[in-house]
Amino acid sequence: MRLRLSGLCALVCLASLSSVITATPALAVPPAITAVGQQDRHPTVSLAAPRADSVTVYIASKPDRGTDGSFLQENVVEYGFLTDSEIQSGRWLDSSQLDPGSYFAMLEATRDFTSCDSYDANFNQVIDPSCADGFSTVVPLTVPTPKTKYAVKTMLLKNIRIAYLRLTAKPLGVEVPYKVCWKRPTDKKKTLRKRCVKATLSGYSWSDGASDLRRISTKGMTRRTRFTWSTRGGKPKVLLSKTITVY
Repeated sequence: MRLRLSGLCALVCLASLSSVITATPALAVPPAITAVGQQDRHPTVSLAAPRADSVTVYIASKPDRGTDGSFLQENVVEYGFLTDSEIQSGRWLDSSQLDPGSYFAMLEATRDFTSCDSYDANFNQVIDPSCADGFSTVVPLTVPTPKTKYAVKTMLLKNIRIAYLRLTAKPLGVEVPYKVCWKRPTDKKKTLRKRCVKATLSGYSWSDGASDLRRISTKGMTRRTRFTWSTRGGKPKVLLSKTITVY
């Protein structure tokens, strides 16, 4: 009698388990990032989010995520809500620019509940597995440093032997220590000795330029003097040179 009851219990338990497994709804697919890039520091994302009602792009400075799957808020530097046309075309171009550096991109999609959710004869929720929902995988994004162009403007006050040298750089979002050097005779033999003035270009935005003005005495210089601007640091780099008639 005990064996019969045990066997009957096993059959009932197996049937119940089978019912639970059958009632488990299929899950939607996560959205997918197919490519990332940038246009003049504007991030671009190519994506696939079929039958999504809404899609959000997140860009963070680190890939760390919370238990809910989202980026840690303190690391999010940019986000954008995609329009219907962007979701359908599968391409997003950010209207804002990012500073040069390394970033991480991720999507969050919400499925269209009206067309993606239904119920079977037992009133179990059924989710169409072809609908996009949830978070995508994290994809690295690199924004390169734009090329900085340097230029020099000069103003000479020949009557008092003064030269104003203005160095400009555009765009520039960092500080660049530099020096401007020239050679000047030091004795009757006209031996030329290198002289330099140190300064710093203070850049604050990669969308703007920066400039620095130096006031230099031209007393004792040769009539035509060549000035050279170069960076200061471990590996100095010549920015530009210009020959000026100082008197």
